[in-house]
Amino acid sequence: MLLKILQPKYALVFLTFILLTSCSFNRLYYYPNTNEVPPSETAEDVYLEWSKTDTFHGLFYHAEAAETSIYFLHGNAGNLSGWRHLAEILWKDGYNVFIIDYPGFGNSDKTPRHKRVQQSAQKGLDYFIKRDEVKNTKKILFGMSLGGNLATKIGVENQGVLDAMILEGPFNSHRDVGLTRVPKALRPIAYFGVKNKIKGEKIIKEWYKPLLVVHSEEDQVCLYRMGKELYENASSIEKELWSIKGKHLRGFAEYRKEYLKKIRLLSESL
Repeated sequence: MLLKILQPKYALVFLTFILLTSCSFNRLYYYPNTNEVPPSETAEDVYLEWSKTDTFHGLFYHAEAAETSIYFLHGNAGNLSGWRHLAEILWKDGYNVFIIDYPGFGNSDKTPRHKRVQQSAQKGLDYFIKRDEVKNTKKILFGMSLGGNLATKIGVENQGVLDAMILEGPFNSHRDVGLTRVPKALRPIAYFGVKNKIKGEKIIKEWYKPLLVVHSEEDQVCLYRMGKELYENASSIEKELWSIKGKHLRGFAEYRKEYLKKIRLLSESL
């Protein structure tokens, strides 16, 4: 009834406001593949509780004689069936790697919501650092895109148990990346409507350990300026902004050899 009495242009504004201020906006951030992820032949399948009744799925790759372990937070789409290949690249290069699917992705329960995703990311880290294979190794937090935004929060809040952080194609805040998802004319509404859950550009000011930010200058999903802002705001003495070319999150595909070299140098410096 309400929409019937609104003029078309005002109805559009009204609908946009409702969308942006409701929990349904979560769905604009997450594009999970809900298909079942088959058991791994090369990694240990791990199921952890993110609530009293729900679990999330992870894969732990154990490398013999690993000196460094990596906790990997992936982007906002797909599931471990697709993301596991990046973990395997790192594992084959000599690292222990733990990668998780957020709630609603693959074999993980429920649907993705900001709070649930953060809970699973934190619980995944708690598990990761307690693994016997990880305890006496250097520990790197690695986040891509959405995972990069998560990593800024998880990293700063757990800085005492981590040695370094890597971010590829991260966005700096939910509000900023949300503004890129709506028409220009509606951005003022989006600015006030979007709940800014993780203000990465502010949080990362409390990160003092080594940092590698990888971002494509041609990125149209999470704009280059977002990664640059995170790099500039970090309080790390040892930090690097590696500017690359190509589409969003194509670093390993286009620069694998150089990428692995940078991770190796970072690891050796810790």
